[in-house]
Amino acid sequence: MFNKNKVEIIDFKKEEKKRQRKAKIQNKINSVTNWISDNKEVVLLVGPGLLACTTAGIKAVSKHVNLHKEQNLKDLYCYDRSLGHYWRLRRELTNAEWVEIDKRKKNGERLADILDELKVLK
Repeated sequence: MFNKNKVEIIDFKKEEKKRQRKAKIQNKINSVTNWISDNKEVVLLVGPGLLACTTAGIKAVSKHVNLHKEQNLKDLYCYDRSLGHYWRLRRELTNAEWVEIDKRKKNGERLADILDELKVLK
């Protein structure tokens, strides 16, 4: 009853750029492969050192990224031990605010109430 033919719209410029990129990448891969096959001695001499340096660099960068994420979480969340709950903050608390929080917690106030009064909860 109904014709179920699909109509596809193809952007020829995008397709051409995609094909050119693939060809360029394949050309680079082929040139590297040829260079490696022509210079096996150099590759065997330099390869392990290059691999070790690359691995060390990747480890250092990933450690830095994880540390940065952890620091951001530490600065933007406040843990309430009495509830076992993390409170999300709008911004990083100043030292004066931390001092005020400590004083008020020692007086018996709840952390949630203190953060709410300081208007730092998100």
